[in-house]
Order: sequence, then C-alpha cells, then structure tokens
Amino acid sequence: MFSLAGKKALVIGIANSQSIAYGCAKAFREQGANLAVTYLNEKAEPFVRPLAEELGADLVLPLDVTKDGQFGALFDSIRQHWGRIDICVHSIAFCPREDLHARVMDCSRAGFATAMDVSVYSFISMVRGADELLERAAERAPTHHLATVDRSVPTLRFSPAAKPRTSPEASTTSTADITS
Repeated sequence: MFSLAGKKALVIGIANSQSIAYGCAKAFREQGANLAVTYLNEKAEPFVRPLAEELGADLVLPLDVTKDGQFGALFDSIRQHWGRIDICVHSIAFCPREDLHARVMDCSRAGFATAMDVSVYSFISMVRGADELLERAAERAPTHHLATVDRSVPTLRFSPAAKPRTSPEASTTSTADITS
C-alpha cells in the first residue's frame, strides 16, 4: 500500500461500522493518517464516538450541516488543533422519508430543498471551509465517491439536478473548476 503518515483527514458521515465513511476512516488510519470525525447531534454521538475512539481519532466534533456556523466551528477547531488539512471525505446524504420512496416527479418542494441542502450544499460548504487549510492547489480539486464521476463532462457548471444523487457529482465538477 502507501503511507498517509502525518496526513490530516477529516471524515464527515460516519453513522455506523458499515458506513462508507467508516471504511474510509479505517483505511486512512491503517495507512497512518490522523483523523477528525464528526457526528450529527447528541443522539448520534453515542454511536459515533466509540467508533472514532476505536480508530484513534484525534478530534471528534459535532456537525449539523443544516445549521449556519457549524462548518465554521468545525474548521476553527481543526485549524487550532492541526493548522492544516490534507484529506476531506463528505459521505452524508438525507432525504425526508416521504420523498425518498416517491418518484422524483412526486417529490415535494420542501423535501427536494432538504435533500439538496444536506446532500449537496453541505459538500460545497465543506470545500469552502477546507480551502484555506489545504496546503497545495492540487489538493483543492475535490472528487466524489460516486461511480458515475468518471462520466462527468469537463465543462459542466453547477446546475442542481432533479435527482439528489447526481447533484453532488455536478457540484464536485464545478468546485474543482473554481478551486484549481
């Protein structure tokens, strides 16, 4: 494998030991990275904190992406503790239950807005907050874990898609364009 010794990794989205975010955090830690892990709220903390401690995370911090100021507080803590960041993983998504199981064209306006806010705008907020803590310009070219990312059109600009699942891909392409 390769070494991530000395690298600082922020992992957003650990829900349980089966989550993609947990798998990423575990792999980063196994390769020597230092970890910062977030949890949604007091209800989620008892589930996430033991996993973060098992991984030896340096920081375990709250992050409710729907609340203004939370990303600022998160990155202020990271700045104070580490001074920089090398890796960011955004692995969160949400859609209200009544809209999740409906056809896209039956999705409510409020449900769509919530899905976009949590699943997409939070990614943009993460990139914005991490930007000044990333040390090299090449590290400012975000990627997204969706398998479809390799089909992105290089000239694509942000345009919220009808499906929340595809919007992170569009925003990833756009933020890579504006941050590189």
